Amino acid sequence: MTIYAIADLHLSLGGAKPMDVFGPEWKDHAERIRRNWDAAVSDSDLVLVPGDISWAMRAEEALPDLRYLADRPGRKILVRGNHDYWWRREKTARLRQMVDPSITLLHGEPLVLDGIGITGTRGWALGSWAEWNSEEQNRKIYDRELDRLKQGLEALPDGLDLKIVMLHFPPFSENLEPNEFLQLAQEYSANILVYGHMHVPASVPRLEGDVGGVQLFLVAADNIGFAPKVIMV
Repeated sequence: MTIYAIADLHLSLGGAKPMDVFGPEWKDHAERIRRNWDAAVSDSDLVLVPGDISWAMRAEEALPDLRYLADRPGRKILVRGNHDYWWRREKTARLRQMVDPSITLLHGEPLVLDGIGITGTRGWALGSWAEWNSEEQNRKIYDRELDRLKQGLEALPDGLDLKIVMLHFPPFSENLEPNEFLQLAQEYSANILVYGHMHVPASVPRLEGDVGGVQLFLVAADNIGFAPKVIMV
């Protein structure tokens, strides 16, 4: 089993949200992801999708995008992103009844597959990366997301071969200081942490590679050529 990851699909197959307004690299991005995914991933593989999956506002509107994922090979593990309003406005239990069996929705819960422990949540940002709410509101959301991750990590059993954390938001601040999400991953001996959200040129600094014993991967689709990135073979 090979483990892949890709975030920030920003699908809008049931609506009209063209992504190429954000740059020519986004032109026909869903089709490019489809071709790259289908060429690389097999049904026995695992694909981590840490957030910003669909532009839909309601669950029913997200169905074409969820069917798109269902049609892709591999076992897909999803966590929410800040633009996944279709998920925020629905109870996760109801959504789990709507998605294909090849898709797992994680919302702070633990998941164990073949000796691999996975947990994840949206995460959040503080400071200048969180301009859309008041400082008090951002802190409340941040602490709630942090608690969800802690619960998921605590619930993973001992003796796992591998521990993976999925976050949508980067686990560090704008000055590249590890935040409490990364500190939790380190405290609970996670091996890998995948995150998205950052749509930046390669020249923009970010934390990747080994950070305090945790391997960090930025897997926003436009940062990895709109192809699932190999995390572990």
